[in-house]
Amino acid sequence: MNSPSLAQQACIEPGQPAAAIRLSGISKSFTAGDSRLEVLKDVHLTVADQAIVGLLGASGSGKSTLLNIISGIVKPDHGQVCICGAPSAEFNDWRTISYMFQDDRLLPWRNALRNVEFALEAGAMPKSERIRRASQALELVDLNGFEASFPYQLSGGMRSRVALARSLVTEPRILLMDEPFSRLDAQTRGLMHEELLRIHEIKRMTVVFVTHDVEESVILADEVAVMSPRPGTIREIVPITLARPRDTTQPEVANYIQKLRGLI
Repeated sequence: MNSPSLAQQACIEPGQPAAAIRLSGISKSFTAGDSRLEVLKDVHLTVADQAIVGLLGASGSGKSTLLNIISGIVKPDHGQVCICGAPSAEFNDWRTISYMFQDDRLLPWRNALRNVEFALEAGAMPKSERIRRASQALELVDLNGFEASFPYQLSGGMRSRVALARSLVTEPRILLMDEPFSRLDAQTRGLMHEELLRIHEIKRMTVVFVTHDVEESVILADEVAVMSPRPGTIREIVPITLARPRDTTQPEVANYIQKLRGLI
């Protein structure tokens, strides 16, 4: 058997199970004309398998860029990304990572079932199997009966559920979410929080979500990674040790909210 490469060795902490995600010394800059914008600087973050981790920070702190680096959409200038114990350059199971964007990005000419099925069309899966799995994903997010509905016929919350079903239909090990509920009203956003936590209990995937909403981070996360203003780095990682469900009227929840606000 071949010995692990130095890159592989760097992804594994001796005596510990492989983390779902490990970032070491991540830095990233973008160039526009003669200007160079440093977005991330020396970011270190470990996300345990099946954990829910929030990336919290002010606008422009590099949260979305960091999520794009985890997903492989953007490459860092410096540092290493490890996914499930393997360097990102050697990781060969990218289909097990799903990305839910801030906008639902539903295709208006496709109904709910076909929007969810779209996530499976790149492979060689038979259409009958794609439809079966898309139907199951819609049922998982409590949208059975709305398979034939088009996006314009759905409320904002229902559209978010379709987008979530599309992210889940590939049965991901890791779900990345970029402020997916920020455009919803407070009541609908609360319902989507409950929905995500319910599905996480069933599927046990790892979740990393970007937010600038302190209350949302405390309600959802096992840990909150607070990012500093640009160039973004991890200012502090705050474990949220409260049992779920969590309510913002609870004194313990309010204490965490106050602490996180003080760190931003």
